[in-house]
Amino acid sequence: MPVHEIEVDCVLFDMDGTLIDSTPAVNQTWREFAEQYNLDLPYVMERCHGYRTVENLKRFIPSITDEELPERVRAFEGRIAEIAAQAAEKGGPGRIVALPGTKKLLAEISSASLANPSIRPGWAIVTSATAAYGHVGFAASLSSPSPPRTFITSDQVSRGKPAPDPYLLGAKQSGADPKRCLVVEDAPPGVLAGKAAGCRVLGLKTTHDVGRMWEAGADYVCQDLSGVSARWEGEKLFITIQGEEKQ
Repeated sequence: MPVHEIEVDCVLFDMDGTLIDSTPAVNQTWREFAEQYNLDLPYVMERCHGYRTVENLKRFIPSITDEELPERVRAFEGRIAEIAAQAAEKGGPGRIVALPGTKKLLAEISSASLANPSIRPGWAIVTSATAAYGHVGFAASLSSPSPPRTFITSDQVSRGKPAPDPYLLGAKQSGADPKRCLVVEDAPPGVLAGKAAGCRVLGLKTTHDVGRMWEAGADYVCQDLSGVSARWEGEKLFITIQGEEKQ
């Protein structure tokens, strides 16, 4: 199993499926929308992950008009948050949780700026979720560290993943050259977006198999963030990846 150590200026994380898992709530919401709009649920579930809700609703429910679309997006993502909150209250399955390795890795990256605020944070979030859901999802699953200074959501770009726009904006707001950023993704559209932005990309196998990650162009692949660690040497940030052999 190859081990890669790279120096980066910033790590740009996708959120859902990369840092956190809201799968039960998302699946339940799609089931409800599939029933309401008579959708082929397996077809939708195979193709929806990694895209913005606005694009998914346009693709799968063309009967929704442009005027209705913003409200339907809010309803969809609001329902995810509602289902997850209900599950959290009951203490059962379905709540939004941090994925393996997330808390440890974010603590390692955040350690330098916490000790010395003049040092850059070293990480940002670039999600296909709206701001309304994105911040709720983060807060529901990660009480520490605090949300990053740069938190890019679907509302801030005209083109979502696989277009490079989200990651270009994430790098710009982080004050980093995209070529010196590491994108961490779990979905092929996100991998494609990171590569199109000129970043190196780590693909995780949390939602798609290793073949899909390599096919999309990932530079590195590992199971989840438990295979990733970070350390600072002064103001230099190094990321170590316990990767998989390229197929």
